[in-house]
Amino acid sequence: MSDEHDPLHDIRELRPDLLQPGDVVDPGVLVNERSRLMSSIEGTTTDPDSLWHAPSIYPRLSYDDERAALEFLTRAFGFVERREARMDGGKPEESILAWLDFGDGVVMIGRTETEVHMIHSPADTGGKNTAMLMVHVDDIDAHYERAIAEGAQIVMEINDAFYGNRRYEALDPEGHRWHFHESLEHVKARRGEA
Repeated sequence: MSDEHDPLHDIRELRPDLLQPGDVVDPGVLVNERSRLMSSIEGTTTDPDSLWHAPSIYPRLSYDDERAALEFLTRAFGFVERREARMDGGKPEESILAWLDFGDGVVMIGRTETEVHMIHSPADTGGKNTAMLMVHVDDIDAHYERAIAEGAQIVMEINDAFYGNRRYEALDPEGHRWHFHESLEHVKARRGEA
């Protein structure tokens, strides 16, 4: 039987990400439903601690090339994508929304959208930023070396700040400014210093 005569063909062609409104901003729905489905299949119970809870606030960053940004942020800065939460048109020319974890923080990235949300990539504004993303890391020196090795543009060299953090700042390929830091107490403990 060809797909044209198959009554289930239309249902098979539907994709949940294309059926939802374009502004869905809670990847936890997909993550948690996947967890519940797998528990049902495996005959287990869903561990409440395994369910994802979105933080009360998280940024959405705009990129002209969000796919390249996703690849860079995971490779150079160590973010981890919640792959099951990605909203993706499926074709390279179609936009995506992706949620990236770092520790207990999350950031959403998507294509520049100037008609509804009026958010721009710094690449579109002459490099002007209106925010800086602050990220706590467990080993600032290793993070710094990784970022350099992966081609991140360092705009503040690593240094010890008077207020008790070791820090550096870098730009991603479209100019979003990232401030990475670790407490000096943690740095000393990690190094075995008194």
